[in-house]
Amino acid sequence: MNNLTGLAESFVKNIGVLAKGNDPQYKVTPVGFLKYLLENPLRYEISNLKQIQEGHEHELKIRYMQRGTESEVTDRDDCLTNITPAWKTATIARPYFSKIAISIPDSEIRKWDSAASGKSNAGGVDILNALYMTALVKINGLLQKIDANLLLAQNDKWGVNAVTGSNAVQAVNFTNTPQISDGIVRLLKDYQDNEMAEVPVIVGNGIVSSYNLLQSMKAGIDSGGFGANQTYKLYNDPKSASVWGANHFGVFAPGFTGFVDFNKYVGGFRHNGTSVKFTLPVPFELASGELSALTLDAQLKYQDCNVYDEDNNLITREGWIFLLSKSYGLFNSPADMFKATVPAIPEVSPAIPGDRLQGVNGTFHYVGTSA
Repeated sequence: MNNLTGLAESFVKNIGVLAKGNDPQYKVTPVGFLKYLLENPLRYEISNLKQIQEGHEHELKIRYMQRGTESEVTDRDDCLTNITPAWKTATIARPYFSKIAISIPDSEIRKWDSAASGKSNAGGVDILNALYMTALVKINGLLQKIDANLLLAQNDKWGVNAVTGSNAVQAVNFTNTPQISDGIVRLLKDYQDNEMAEVPVIVGNGIVSSYNLLQSMKAGIDSGGFGANQTYKLYNDPKSASVWGANHFGVFAPGFTGFVDFNKYVGGFRHNGTSVKFTLPVPFELASGELSALTLDAQLKYQDCNVYDEDNNLITREGWIFLLSKSYGLFNSPADMFKATVPAIPEVSPAIPGDRLQGVNGTFHYVGTSA
């Protein structure tokens, strides 16, 4: 068991080899949405953060209060009160679980050359090359699956655009020279009219990515007198085309949407039994050369003999077993974050106007065109 523990520690210390150069084995297809979520955490107060970090709870709980509206204001000079601190709570479980299971039988390792079947001293601990390198190479598939699930989850959570009063996808036309009522100007104006702060973030692929590349090529001003547009940040995600639609993209306000991160093997649940269970922070290089990271749950064990079923069929071979997994979810700001209009009750009470941002959750759905 001490050898397993040392091997696990070596994985944690040396997983950074994944972030190296242009070796195609370690290349990770851009996971733009996942990267955006990891780099832009929620701004809400998480009431059970400590319990989650210790592995005791698997449901995220946040508290929020709706902002005041004009309908709450009175014009009478008295001491009556009509406002109380009404807190609301939103929760999200861990609806997604993704795992890769690596099995390397000793019988297979015997067929390989000495470089693959041998051990190298990584971080002061001998580590089996075959197991280590297989894990590094196969992590791309796990990251792609996580990103795909998050993109799919977002498809049902687009918020209302206060400009249109709807959460329906809006077409935006991009041209070389900015237009006053369309393209990037329209996106920024929508963002402003929805009262969003900070630099807007775009996640997607297709025409909007091409527009971003065009902006990066500008060394000076164009024929219209405009320089490179630096009023947004873009995360390229090729997978969004197959999940959201060709040329579809989202505009996000930082802090409104978050990656719900759960780890099983933390606190008292990080232990040694017949296997070693630990967390593995995985840095990975994106196709653009940028780096990001994600902490995975890891379980490492050595199957010290072959296992047969009752019919004498070999079901598990002697060798190494390495499991890498992630429990996670996607959080979007609640649909009732801003007060909704209270309908009128005939002959009883008039309608009470709601917040102009009712239904807004900081995510806006567009599709790019270029004509």
